Formats: sequence, structure tokens, C-alpha cells
Amino acid sequence: MASLPLPLFFLLLVVTYSYCRTIENLDEGFTVAMVKDPFYMRENTTTKLYFLAVDPDTPSAGHKFQIKPLWVAVSFVLPTLCFLLCWLTIKRCKRIVSYNKTSASRQPTLFSPMIRRAEDLSFLEELDNGGLLLETIGHGGCGEVYKADIFNGDREILIAIKRIMQPAIDANKLCKEESNLLNHQMRQIRSEIQTVGQIRHRNLLPLLAHIPRPNCHYLIYEFMKNGSLHDALKDVSNGLRELQWTVRYKIAVDVAAGLEYLHIMNRPRIIHRDLKPANILLDDDLNARISDFGLAKMVPDIITSAEMRSEVAGTVGYIAPEYHRTQSFTDKCDVYSFGVTLAVLVTGKFPTDNFFQTTNEMCIVGWVRTAMASNDPRVVIDQKLLGSGFEEQMLLVLKIACFCTYDDPKERPNSRDVHHMLSQIKH
Repeated sequence: MASLPLPLFFLLLVVTYSYCRTIENLDEGFTVAMVKDPFYMRENTTTKLYFLAVDPDTPSAGHKFQIKPLWVAVSFVLPTLCFLLCWLTIKRCKRIVSYNKTSASRQPTLFSPMIRRAEDLSFLEELDNGGLLLETIGHGGCGEVYKADIFNGDREILIAIKRIMQPAIDANKLCKEESNLLNHQMRQIRSEIQTVGQIRHRNLLPLLAHIPRPNCHYLIYEFMKNGSLHDALKDVSNGLRELQWTVRYKIAVDVAAGLEYLHIMNRPRIIHRDLKPANILLDDDLNARISDFGLAKMVPDIITSAEMRSEVAGTVGYIAPEYHRTQSFTDKCDVYSFGVTLAVLVTGKFPTDNFFQTTNEMCIVGWVRTAMASNDPRVVIDQKLLGSGFEEQMLLVLKIACFCTYDDPKERPNSRDVHHMLSQIKH
């Protein structure tokens, strides 16, 4: 049972003591008469009656009533002090409860058996204090990504650590932009935990653990040795590596399988909202994993597409046109983004490349559509893929990309149909 706050307990003592003193001194100021009690009709039974003793010196109605300033001051000050003490006590109790909740929320959460104990990640405290240097493998709007290794028994596991900064700043001192940034960061953390923290699929990058710290949050993932599809394609264009068509095709099928799981098989459904090559990671065997669910939305079955509205989120060049116009998003927005990604896989060009400033269409989607309707659609195929003997399959993938990027979302196939069409392409 919770104990009473000290000021409130003290107030009760004062009131109780004052009451007892009143009863004890009840005879003062009164005339006492001892009378026989006719009700009980017993001898020697008396009742003590109290009559107000009228002092001849007491002012009558014709005299001026005297008010003592001291008692008036006390009558105002004492309740005010009592109220202030109670208010301070309640505020302190709320602060203690809030602190306890915050302390409890700072406990690590493990989502995968790959990390057996929270103690395996205790080295992050040294990273907080600046006493540990880790290899930085990426930068983002919310923080940095580090590479580290831990042991699961005798097995060494490489992990990627995303640090999302959360400065300990008084909310009253934040400007609107800083407050919006912090809210975005917290939404990103919550979105990651609610999506990939709770689901498992071979083509989704799993969240292994969440480590909250006073000034930041750590999201732990399995390290992907071959980086992102974006970096891989950039290296290919710069002549630093090769990415054959068979590998690119497999990546396309993997991503389609991951999207099908998110949109159709999982409950609640999940819309990624930022699908692009930079958020497609490649493991040791070049299997594709969809990553970065910071903008993802869970969509219960009871919610219709008309109710799914938000400010436009995503990356320029991959955002569906209807999302720009109406701020309403559906799974078909992800399908559009995937269609653009298919075009990038085949052409080796990105939507933001300066190349498209020299074309009539000014965008990769229009450029591919025009080429596919021409007499020589092969002109859009990545020059490094020509001569491999898979040109017909590449054109089929580009045709699927055109289906996925129709202006009318109702005409686009769903992710299951896209996965099925890609799987039907024979080599």
C-alpha cells in the first residue's frame, strides 16, 4: 500500500490535533448544566448540556464587529502553504515514477538468438564515452553506422550498429526544426522495432537488438559483407567490380519475394515507403535483403487505402506520382519504387543521374518507356551487360518495370504478381 506524502501526512496531523484540542477545551466559553435524562428514566443519569456563555463585554449587534488581521493572514497563508507542499510532493512523485519508467525502458531488447546475452553488447558503453573506436561503414541523417564483431559461443558474428542520436535537451529549448527531427528519429526507431524486429524472412534484413542509451539508441543488425546494391552498381560503373546479369536477376527476384511477404503474407501488412537500391543489401552469397524500415508503415486489414495518408516520404525518383499528388499511399507505391529499381538494375543508371537532363523524358521511367516502344529497345541496356546472351530476358524485366510504373496505381500489378512474372523468366 502506498504511503501518504509527508506534507499531506503532516497536514492531517495538524488537523487531527486541532480537532482534539477543540474537544478537550469544549467547556471553555460555554455554560455547563447537568440535568436528569428523562429518556432513560434512570436515577443518577444526567446529560451534560452546553449553552453559549454570553459575556457582557461581548459586542452586541449594535457594536462594531472586530476582525483581527493576524487571524485573517493565517487563514490565507496556511492553506496556501499546505496546497504548495502537496503540489510539490505530487510533482516529485510523478518525477520518480517517470524516472523509473525511463530506467526500465533503457533495458536492451534482443530479437534474435544470434545474440544470446545483452552483456555481449556491453562494449557500447565505451563507444558512448569515446573510449572505443569502431570502423564507420555508413552515415545517415540520424547518425552513423559502425561495424563490430561479437561471439555466439565459438562462432564470430559480424554486426552493423546504427546509432541514432537523441540529445538530452529540454523540450522547451528546442526550436521547431529540432523538435521535428527528434520526433522523426523516435518514429524511425519505433518503426524498425515494430516491423523487422518482429518478423523474419530470408529477404529482409533482421533487427537483432535494440539498445537504448541516455543520449542515443543503438539498432543492431547482421553485417552485410557486400554492402548495398547502390554501391555495387556504382562500383560496376566505375570499373571496380562486376555484377553479371544472372546475379542482378536473382537480386530482382529476391526483392520481389521480400515485398510479397510484406504486402500479402505478413499480418499486419507493411508498406516500406523507401524502397531503392541503397536500401537493398547483399550478403556473402549476394542474396538481397530489404533494409531500413525507418519509414515503414504497418497497415491493419480494417484500414482502407483512403485512410493511409501522411506527408510524402521516400527518395526523389522512386516516389509514386499519386503519393506526391494526394499524400495517400498504398502497397502500389512500393510496387512503383520496385519498378524503378528494376530499371536501374537493367540500365545501370540512377534516376538522379545527370544523363537524364539531356533526354527528352527527363526521367528514367519515361526514358525506358520510350525505348521499349522504339524499334531498338536494347539501347537502354547497361553496356557492360550486352553480349552476354541474356538480352531478351533483360527486356522482359524492363517490360515488368513498365507495368510497375504505370501512372494509374490500379493498373499496376501487386507484389505477388510481380514476383510470379519475374520467376517465370527462363534463362
